[in-house]
Amino acid sequence: MTSVRPGRAAGTAPPAAARRMSARDRGWLSVDNLRTIGPLHGVTAEGLRAALVRLHEAHPTHQAVCRMDREAARWIPLSRSGFAAFSRSLAVRVDGTGTVHPADAVTRWLVDEPLGDRPLLLAVGGGYVGAKMSHALGDGRIVNTLFPELMRAAARGRAPRLPFPTPVRLPVVRAALHHFGRNPSRLLSAAKILRPPASPADADAGTEAPAPWRPDIAYGTARSATAPARARTWRDRHAPGVSAAAVLFAGASAALIHCGLTPKWPGLVVLFDARRYLPAGSTVDGNFAWGQYLLPADLTDPRAVHESLAEEFASGRPLAMLALRTARLALSRTRHEPPALRPVAADPRPELTLTHIGRISEYVDLPWAGPPEEWRNMSVPTTGGPEALTMSFSELGGALYMNVSFDRAVFDPAPVRRAIDLICEDPVGLINTPA
Repeated sequence: MTSVRPGRAAGTAPPAAARRMSARDRGWLSVDNLRTIGPLHGVTAEGLRAALVRLHEAHPTHQAVCRMDREAARWIPLSRSGFAAFSRSLAVRVDGTGTVHPADAVTRWLVDEPLGDRPLLLAVGGGYVGAKMSHALGDGRIVNTLFPELMRAAARGRAPRLPFPTPVRLPVVRAALHHFGRNPSRLLSAAKILRPPASPADADAGTEAPAPWRPDIAYGTARSATAPARARTWRDRHAPGVSAAAVLFAGASAALIHCGLTPKWPGLVVLFDARRYLPAGSTVDGNFAWGQYLLPADLTDPRAVHESLAEEFASGRPLAMLALRTARLALSRTRHEPPALRPVAADPRPELTLTHIGRISEYVDLPWAGPPEEWRNMSVPTTGGPEALTMSFSELGGALYMNVSFDRAVFDPAPVRRAIDLICEDPVGLINTPA
């Protein structure tokens, strides 16, 4: 007689062991990404939960379907039944009021709702879908792949088909060897690192512990169907070879100054994707970007901004800083770097961070419920401090979408709103045009 070994009931297999977050990822634990898209057909909270369950069935150890242990900086895989219960808190319906646009109702709810142990939180209301994702999941490259694919899968009732290529091992080391190893003299340029100047308030902060900063995050968004063409036409006519990102960054600085929001620093922070330093074909999961301080000769001159961006990329400084921070976190066993507690200056001025995302083509084939001129593409990144003002630029359906986040207890929303409207109406109207 053949003996039969007792087995586990379906769905009760033990989950994989918890794993420590990489140093690259746990350094971002205090930051979230938030994006709202719509209007869409056929994407419901129930459909998103079902898509997440299918994702868990296919990839049960992926960070997006694990519970987060923030204190230990670990990803906790769940059993099939455990994730089925956990998923009920990952996708919810938001019922807005008649006085608030449903896109704003979804976005505001996500801004105010903490993630806790959830790696992501999806909200649906009035045809709009929002996602709040821990930055520990990954940077914008990861988010803008995962979020649209979850919506497609939910609308079509199928499992998410995400690209899951095997990432390279030791990506920071590989990138450093690829960039600096081929030309060691680049290390000299990479060592010339600029940092934002310390303000008197920052310098005095060590003498007395400041009261905890309690963010009151506001956001603004604007769309322009003409801004991309205007920026490129100006570039081709007056500054051939300059990137469209440099034109928009200069226009943003000029608009803020025009609206009485002169930046605090003579320079600005720009988010750099360090994947460009890897060998061709290399894949990286999680976070592989760095916010680097730049000091152009003139913040409102696209040529000066472009020169500063190009020099920064060529030097490898963003990669060097990413490597230094990763090594520091790995060697110190620090879980993550909480944001520094700083008092708000008596005369606050924006600490400007700019991000150019480019075309987000992953969203184009979603089941849109209206023509492109009715599309919403809203992004609200976590601000890095009371005076932080973060602007991002992306293109969808041929239009420019500009998003800004800041603390409304520090900055009056009205001039911020005027600034982003100015940029979208005429991104080159305020910048220095050569004769």
